[in-house]
Amino acid sequence: MRDIKRVLVAILVVGVVAFGAWADVITVDGSDSDWSTPDTSHDDPDESAVTLQGYDIDWTYAEWDSANGRAAFMTRTIDACSQAYAADFIEFLINADENDGTGGSWHGATGADYRIYWDLDGTEYTAYNPTSGTNAPSFDYWNAGSWTAVSGLGASDLSIAWGDNGAGPDYSIIECTLNPSYIGMPEKFKWGCYLDNGDESADDRSPGTMDQRGYTPEPTTLALLPLGLAALAAWRRRTGSAS
Repeated sequence: MRDIKRVLVAILVVGVVAFGAWADVITVDGSDSDWSTPDTSHDDPDESAVTLQGYDIDWTYAEWDSANGRAAFMTRTIDACSQAYAADFIEFLINADENDGTGGSWHGATGADYRIYWDLDGTEYTAYNPTSGTNAPSFDYWNAGSWTAVSGLGASDLSIAWGDNGAGPDYSIIECTLNPSYIGMPEKFKWGCYLDNGDESADDRSPGTMDQRGYTPEPTTLALLPLGLAALAAWRRRTGSAS
């Protein structure tokens, strides 16, 4: 009986830990205040390569938002984006199958199966979605050598925003969330981003090989918590009736 109790408690603990690991909530609002404990992060090494610092990537972050069932991405720049360039944009590139031999080679990164594309001319601290109109982001898949728009996106399936750090123009962040069912709900995937400052030639991508990890939780992992709770409750009922 003692061994059974230990097993049940172990299941409960694993379930609670697993649930806690995916418990972060990302609000797409142009602020990085909810990115203090990302699942993965990457420090971009080539920070001297771009002379226009507001368009030089500093860090990239990935997070699973369990409350909303969304994969979240964020890029932080060295300095504040000035939005002085008419054609500046951000692309988040996703290698959903972790296979560099499929998908496209785009901005020097291989294996890009999907991309989120957004013009940075939108209003700071304002979230945009595929139904936003002029500043709506697009979501595309690689199809026979070019990008093709994914159809059927709803307003809640993709959201993106930018802003400075909230305490002054030290740096800017660009964050977005995506419904992962549109990339096949992979447990693990690779991704990177590309930041283009419009009419100027000094652009930046990070990571250089598009190999930052992103995650969506396994269904079995999410099932551990209710399984552990149910098993522990059943054990308590059994021991209670035996006494």
